[in-house]
Amino acid sequence: MHRISCSIILLLSILSACVQTETNVPKNQRADKINGIKIPSWWIEQAIRFNYTRNNIKLLKEFNSIVKPDTLTNSNAEHVDPGYGRVFNVMSVNLDDEPGNELICLFGWDYSSPDLCVFKQIKGDWYLIYREAIDTFYGSPTLYVANCFSKNKTFYLRRVYDHGSGIYIDGYSFYKLINNKVYKCLDLINDAHIYGWGLYMNQAVKTSFEFHGDENDYLSVDYVYNFFPGSIYKADCPWCAHEDISLINGDKNVGYKWNNRKFIYELDIQPYENQPYDLTAKKIACFGNFGNDTLFVNAFRLQIDQTIKTGTSRQKKILKKYLALVKRDQKAITMELEKKTAAGGTSFYGPKK
Repeated sequence: MHRISCSIILLLSILSACVQTETNVPKNQRADKINGIKIPSWWIEQAIRFNYTRNNIKLLKEFNSIVKPDTLTNSNAEHVDPGYGRVFNVMSVNLDDEPGNELICLFGWDYSSPDLCVFKQIKGDWYLIYREAIDTFYGSPTLYVANCFSKNKTFYLRRVYDHGSGIYIDGYSFYKLINNKVYKCLDLINDAHIYGWGLYMNQAVKTSFEFHGDENDYLSVDYVYNFFPGSIYKADCPWCAHEDISLINGDKNVGYKWNNRKFIYELDIQPYENQPYDLTAKKIACFGNFGNDTLFVNAFRLQIDQTIKTGTSRQKKILKKYLALVKRDQKAITMELEKKTAAGGTSFYGPKK
């Protein structure tokens, strides 16, 4: 499986991990007192007038030359079809409280691994003020701008964090442009699931969200989650899972409010939301954090205890064994896996002999 270690523990800190990311450019390329690369106006004008044909090689090569040596990733990509793979997508929109539009763009030689770029005009000159590599795993990259209740509009895109046979995790990254700087203000899971992989506890999580555009800069998120046993029986194959035996599940809504001091979206848990089935920051941190059994038990202990009291005999038996394994080993693994082979950048694992 792609980019998965044999331990199968994915400690992904992508939930509410809101950090400032600076433009990744050499210091000697930066404009004086402005965090960015100065971009010629003639190239910006060409980008704005781009007619959305496949004839984008010239613009991509010119961009590479301007930002050199920090060129686009996979710049030597070759395809059987000369028109395949490239992406050059420009959106002109006013993102902040200053007059004039900015450009948010996706550029790349391979559409599954483009660069997110943000250009801003400052005192008459254009600058590349933000750049970040994005992985979409053979999916077409798309940029969105939210009609949030703020002068600083939120823009966002979907990205893939990991994938493989029986395992997948992707999410949305949200950004704002404030005082000529781009801030990544929230990472939110979209789809995270794992089946088998030697883990006693498997999971499937999906989210949906919407912005409030009427009275405050607020994001409402629905989490649908299900935790179920993996390959726990002797007759099970390494990739087997028992999604029909739901151990812990829920369908809950939470909010993320904008913090204008930290420039992030913060999880907004109300004081009355402290019941066993309400979501908490710890519970949300489990989503996509595959194999972190101690975190899961700590976060969902009230629900686990409730299921042991009122669940079916099968649920009770499975959960009691799971708790015993975690108490003894700090993890619950049904079998050790090892890499067997690899093809096309994807690794394949099986039971360790």
